Amino acid sequence: MDARLFDTTECGGACLRLPPARDSNVTKTAPPSSPPPDSLNNPLWQFSVDFYRHDDVQQFLLDCQDYKGADVCLMLWASYATACGRQLSEESWRVADRGLAPRRRMIMSVRRLRRWLGRMRPRTQGLYESCKRYELKLEQLQLAALWRLYSESWPEDRPALELAGQQYGLLQKEQARWAGLIESYKANLT
Repeated sequence: MDARLFDTTECGGACLRLPPARDSNVTKTAPPSSPPPDSLNNPLWQFSVDFYRHDDVQQFLLDCQDYKGADVCLMLWASYATACGRQLSEESWRVADRGLAPRRRMIMSVRRLRRWLGRMRPRTQGLYESCKRYELKLEQLQLAALWRLYSESWPEDRPALELAGQQYGLLQKEQARWAGLIESYKANLT
């Protein structure tokens, strides 16, 4: 993701207004006042746009993407769950990771093309900008799919950052830094 891609309003802490699950072991579906689960402009998207704008967050996520092979959208999903005080299940994480693999490959192809075009600017500026917009739209679709998954009932048995850390080989200090970025973000909302 690239912070310069975003031109939307801040979420104003939408994730923090979600009610907690009724049963501490099972997530609840999105409340009726939430956008439909397949909506592109859902609370996960709004959180992601706002959270990603912070320079430290952007740099951390891009480092994880470039050096650990992390999927930034999955990491934003884990960040959202953590900011909302929710956990995820290993099963939901596996479903998300496997189910989004084809879309992830497409995003990676578009990203490689965008970066290649970026090295040839200013001659390719128009193509570069089109590619950047398409990459963002694909990421928004991926986050919409994650929102649908998040809205389903799953056992909540593992901290989301722990699941992501395990998947991408993040050291404890990297997970602690990530948790600190989320806490700092939440503190700035109040």
